[in-house]
Amino acid sequence: MAEKTIKRAVIMLDQSSGELREDDDAALGIDLWPEVEKSLETLVDDGIEVMLTVPSNESTEDLQDLSSWVPGLNIVAIPKTFSYIKDEDYSADMQLQAGDDETAFVSGDRRMRGDAAQAGFKPAPHAALLPMMAKSKKIEAVRLTGPRDALWKLGQSEEVVPMYFQPVSEGTEWALIALVSNEVQVNAVMRKIKVQALPYDPMTEDLIWARIDSDNDETRSELSKRKVLHAEPGQVLLAMKPYDDAQALNIHGGHGHSELLLPDPNLLRAASRKSIDRGTLDINKLPKDILEKVKIDPVIRDILIMTRPCCSTVTEHYEDDLDRYTGVTNLDSQGVIISRHSVHPDNKRVESALLADLRAMGYCPYRHNFTHAGQTHSNIIADLPGNGILRIKAHILEKYRKVLRRRPFPRPLRRWQNEMTELVNSDWFQSDELRRMPDWEIRRRVEKIFRLQPWYPWWKKLCLLYTGFGADIVIVGCHLDSTAGFEPGYSAPTDAAPGRDDNGSGLAATLSMARYFHNLKGKLTHTVRFCFFNAEESGLVGSKAYAAKMKSLNAPIRATVCTDMMGHNSDANHIFEVHAGYTDPVIRDLSLPIASEVESAAAAYGQLAPAQIYRGTSWSGAPDRDVYDGGINRSDHAAFHQQGYGAVLVSEDFFTNFTTEPSDDPNPNYHRQSDNFIDLEYAKNITCAINKAVINLAI
Repeated sequence: MAEKTIKRAVIMLDQSSGELREDDDAALGIDLWPEVEKSLETLVDDGIEVMLTVPSNESTEDLQDLSSWVPGLNIVAIPKTFSYIKDEDYSADMQLQAGDDETAFVSGDRRMRGDAAQAGFKPAPHAALLPMMAKSKKIEAVRLTGPRDALWKLGQSEEVVPMYFQPVSEGTEWALIALVSNEVQVNAVMRKIKVQALPYDPMTEDLIWARIDSDNDETRSELSKRKVLHAEPGQVLLAMKPYDDAQALNIHGGHGHSELLLPDPNLLRAASRKSIDRGTLDINKLPKDILEKVKIDPVIRDILIMTRPCCSTVTEHYEDDLDRYTGVTNLDSQGVIISRHSVHPDNKRVESALLADLRAMGYCPYRHNFTHAGQTHSNIIADLPGNGILRIKAHILEKYRKVLRRRPFPRPLRRWQNEMTELVNSDWFQSDELRRMPDWEIRRRVEKIFRLQPWYPWWKKLCLLYTGFGADIVIVGCHLDSTAGFEPGYSAPTDAAPGRDDNGSGLAATLSMARYFHNLKGKLTHTVRFCFFNAEESGLVGSKAYAAKMKSLNAPIRATVCTDMMGHNSDANHIFEVHAGYTDPVIRDLSLPIASEVESAAAAYGQLAPAQIYRGTSWSGAPDRDVYDGGINRSDHAAFHQQGYGAVLVSEDFFTNFTTEPSDDPNPNYHRQSDNFIDLEYAKNITCAINKAVINLAI
């Protein structure tokens, strides 16, 4: 047996591993992603010491009790502002010293991994790689090409951690970019799969696709400064070093975009799109003392189907929201903002303002945090919970939430058992089996009984965010950040980037819909989730982190509708685009019904030209929309496509039209500081079409 190369592992709790269950005044638990738990079980069984570091404002002592949530782990808190490694942060807990090459350090943030490497630790971008590291296996980044089924089968190995799985541009083969062991590479060769080594350091660096839409001197000059790992028509694969600034990668042309690639063990797994199979659900087998049927008034349902909301009502505050978030009027008590870029100080003000605005509407918004290039950012999320077809009886759920806050851990066991038995008449709570279970297993079993799922924060104290059993999720998304990256000499941390069209127009639309939908509270079957994604301009970073989380938790996403650049209109044609296309025809076909809902809703309002629906599976072949979709992998809807969910992007008339149609109308101010103008009525009409489509999807 080979000698282990690591004897211990330090894992940052970030988007690659899990998240802290937080409320305003307490840390109530930890949710690790299932694939991380699987890796940790292997490590603990092999006698490898593992520590989970939790970014929190809580003290180490306050979080020590959380160790019972995760078997075999020592848990320690670090400040939320932590961005570099100090020996004293670890020495008290694991006796670590700089230069300790027997300790692995796991983080989804390349800058933090760079710090770990400089301190002498062994960095890794995902905990799924730790079992291979523990067995002294060399891990390499490769691009594998061959038949789709052969690659998919190869990808099921525990020694394959995928990062990208798409058809090869202009070809019939598929490509899998992954971190793999040498044995996997040998297996691939034996199966006649082509293996291309990617010469970069996957432990400290990140991969990024740079989409190139035009061949010009600026593009050539920028690419000449970087090491191109792989190139194919329309895109080049680059490596970002630990301290590279992703914002400096402004080499895309007319509508190019960058896309960050990170290890994702679930990438090849099928997505869950329904919370239950209603055709096979046997209600009689569910615990009657906990759940009750949801009574849906058929009259209200019919009214929602037949009614077309007044557009002026839906968009009443659209212009005010747009002005505040694009630097025209004061955003908050500090005054106007000049940029929403993820590395500009105003970005944090935007996050806070969105939370405040959504609270004022009556929502209970929350953050989904992720780290990127040494900084912590937040996606802002707000839920309108769906009724589903069954729900926990209100008094049962409220009592359990109170027990949870009073006794986060079932100790002393007898007292906890008595409280639970008062809630639910179940012999299990008094069984001998319970006494032999660790705390984490008890909690997991109880939440399974109560049908509580981690993809919605049901534990919040001040608001009940409970989603009914059978309620799927309809996501309405936009990106909250902006950039002026096409400006010569642009400095993202300091320079203005108003982004009124990109993507102030989509942000204001999403706020308008959130405001309107709050009037529908308690009337919809499915949950409508409003998502304001951060760092889209840096490689779809926020939406990719969020979509990967939802896939890992088996969240049932029914549909995703993203708004991006929906305000520029310089003519009287009022053409708009709905992008349902994707490289995988199966996912494209899941997206087309969503596009049809938007198309039908817009036609009913009659203020816009017929929707241009992009159905293509290639980013070449313009203007044929049955073959081509220029939006593939270039906005936040792509993050959900890549995870296997149906999704669409709704935008202005940006891409090339047929010669029989009016000329396309791309915004000449795209990614420039002159992005200060939109056609308000045009943007409002698109907003109303999406609003009605989402109602139909959520009924």
